[in-house]
Order: sequence, then C-alpha cells, then structure tokens
Amino acid sequence: MNTNPERKLLWFQDFSNHSLNSIDENIWNYDLGDGSHVGLIGWGNNEREFYTKGSVSVQSSLIIQATHQGDESPIQTYYGPAEWTSGKIHTANKVGFKFGYLEVRAKMPHGKGTWPAIWLLGDSLNHGVAWPTCGEIDIFEGTGNHPFQIQGTLHGPEYFGTDGATMIFQHSNELSEDFHTYAISWSENRMEWFFDGESYNTISREDEVMRDREWPFNAEFYLILNLAIGGWFAGDVDPELRSAHFEIDWIKYFSENGVGELFLH
Repeated sequence: MNTNPERKLLWFQDFSNHSLNSIDENIWNYDLGDGSHVGLIGWGNNEREFYTKGSVSVQSSLIIQATHQGDESPIQTYYGPAEWTSGKIHTANKVGFKFGYLEVRAKMPHGKGTWPAIWLLGDSLNHGVAWPTCGEIDIFEGTGNHPFQIQGTLHGPEYFGTDGATMIFQHSNELSEDFHTYAISWSENRMEWFFDGESYNTISREDEVMRDREWPFNAEFYLILNLAIGGWFAGDVDPELRSAHFEIDWIKYFSENGVGELFLH
C-alpha cells in the first residue's frame, strides 16, 4: 500500500469564494419536503424536518440552516404542522464520482437532535436499483446528542441501518467548535476514512466481515449534504433548540495515483 499517494485535483467547490451568493444549480439539486412524495415518509427515518430551498444559502461558506417553526407552522408534514425546516442538496444526474480522494471541510451544527451528514449514494439508484442495493457511503454522519463523535459507514444489501459496516471514535472537542476535514480514500474493493488528514478506518472487500456480502462501491456515486432534525439516528430534539446550522467551506475531489473518475452529466 502506498501511504503517500500522488493526488491530482479533479473538482473543487469553494464556497468561501466571496463572489458566490447561491449554490450552482448546474451542479446541485434540492431535495424538498418530508419525503412523503417519494414514498419515504420522514425520509425513511422518522425525521422531523421539512426541506426547503430557502434553508440553503452561501455566505462565505455553504450554510444549511435548520429553523424551528413553532406550533402555528403553515407547512404540513406527515405528522402535522412542520416543527422544523432545513436543507438538503445533492449532485445526482449532474456530478458523479468513482474512486479517488473526496474531502470536505465542514463545521458541524450545535444542538441536541441535529443530524448532519456528508454522504454518497450509488448512481444506479437513478436507474431502478433500490436502496440499499445501490450502496451508500457515509463520509461523515453525526448527531448533536453525541457532539464529539465521528462516524463513517458503508451500507449495502445485507448490511444497512444499524447493521452498516462502521467505525466510531471520539474527538477531544465538540465538532461544532471549529472546521475539520472529513474524507474518504476510495479504490476498487477498498474504502478508507480520514478525519483532519488522519486515517481512522479501512474496510475492504476481503475483510472477514464483508465476505459473502455484495460490494456495490465499484461504480459511480453522487454526493449529498444535509442537516436532518430528529429521527431514529439523531434521537430526541432539545425542546429549547430554535436553530442550528451546518457549514461547508469547500469540497475537493482528487484522483490518487491516477485512479479517480469525475462524471459531468
């Protein structure tokens, strides 16, 4: 294994660029609503947020803002008036990735019940292959109820939800206090996770835990950024919480030793 790979920058989204005042819709799509319209009530996780375009902005960083709506919200969800609005964007059918090194510099939200995520889904989802068969790569998933916790996970046909192939460790400070980098080094039959440039987990197809399991990760995937509120993973929401924001400074995608493919649709 080459511990010092040669990296070539293939794609860069710099939200700290002061000339930007909104996301580029040639790159990004919005997911809207509570998931009911696509048959995923509460986005499949009993989440409490209703996604809106207005919850996503660029102000020297990409900001996904979650806002408490109060008891008189006019927005209707699967459980009644929306308790929260928030944002979710993704690159499906616009920008895709296969192998390489994908790194995101981000600052996590503060508040119990927040659920920020940096993740990828297999492009095959857009061509009739259902989740989890399409594959899911969680570069980072965290919760305000576990503010020191870093977690990266793979989900596939026989290992999804709480049975995903995962690793958790605790940082010395709350992740909402500062920006950090979250990354994966992705190659054929192998995935490695990094926090602030330091490796903390590797999963390969040859590992005992993965034997006799499908490996859907040798294919094109697209990127998703979102801030959920509540749900089975995030846990209870602080009843006093009124807002939270997830900040993304930049996203960089590199080939490693010549391996890595960017898809522009």
